[in-house]
Parts: sequence; structure tokens; C-alpha cells
Amino acid sequence: MPSRVILYIGNFMGSVQVLAATNFLPASSLPGIVVGLAIFVLILLVFVIIQGGQVRKMKKAWGDLLTGTNGESLERLLQDHLRHNAQWDGVVGGIEDRVESLERQMVQSKRFIGLVRYDAFNDVGGSQSFSLAVYDDEGNGAVVTSQVGRSDCRVFGKMLHGGKADVNLTVEEQKAIDLAAQPKGRPRISP
Repeated sequence: MPSRVILYIGNFMGSVQVLAATNFLPASSLPGIVVGLAIFVLILLVFVIIQGGQVRKMKKAWGDLLTGTNGESLERLLQDHLRHNAQWDGVVGGIEDRVESLERQMVQSKRFIGLVRYDAFNDVGGSQSFSLAVYDDEGNGAVVTSQVGRSDCRVFGKMLHGGKADVNLTVEEQKAIDLAAQPKGRPRISP
């Protein structure tokens, strides 16, 4: 004979409210249902225990992550890092300004140098005579030539403006200018 299943809404002020009552389950199947539900509850309990262990591991990992090596919090470490970055940004900005200023000054610095030694006269050896070219990025500078003889020494200076000499250049003076222009990136001064 089927047993009667009663669905309850709950306990309201000491009285039980009946939602519905039906007769659709045989009495012999009731123990099987109870055993099945008990097994289902045990399986759910195992899953809850496993999930609890995983949550504890995750909390420990996050705790380790959010705590620095000296016990400081990650938030404090990040704030310190951002403060140091802001300080370095100011320092780098100052350095950039100084570099720009130096680059502007470098345009006019006489940094391209070429030296040619030679014998100016047949009766004097040892390559004691020389031509020295010195100029900047804009080709402004000078060529200094010293010619050494047995009885005298002559020194000549020729100005360079925009890569041009104000007087004619000797072969040695032109070689000195060419030597100064040899390394890559340096402007070549034309005769």
C-alpha cells in the first residue's frame, strides 16, 4: 500500500502548515530513498571538505603574497615603490634638461680634430712640421700650420667659417680637415 507523503511549509507560531499530501510512494521504497539520500549527502560532505582545504591553501598563498619579506604589507611596498618612482622621475627629468642643454652647447664645441705631420722642406727631416684642423658641428674653427726649417719656424692660422676657409688651403691642411672628418657621424668640411 502506498505511503502518504506530506510536504510541509514550515513551523509558524507553533503550528505546522501542510502544503500538500499525496499517496504516490510505496512504503517498501522509502528505505532505499533514505539510503540514497544519505550517500548523496556523504558525497557532498566530501566535496565540501576538499573545497575547504583548497580555500585554506588559497588564503595562505594570498596571505604570503600580501605580506612582504619583512612582514610588511604588499600595499605599503607598492606605495613605497610608487613614491621612489616619482622621485626618480624628477631626477630623470632634471638629467634630460641638462643633456638637452649640453647638446645645444656641443654644437659649438671644437671637437673635431685632425693632425698631419710632414717635412715642409727637403733639408729638414723628422716630420717636425704639422697642420692641425679643429672645428665644430657647423664647420667653424681653424687650421693651424707650423713649418719648421733649419733656421726658422713659421706658424700660419686660417679661420674656418661654415666649412670654408677664408684663404686657400695647402694639401696638408686639407688632409688635416679630412682626418678630422673621418669617424662616422662627423660633418665633412669642404675646401
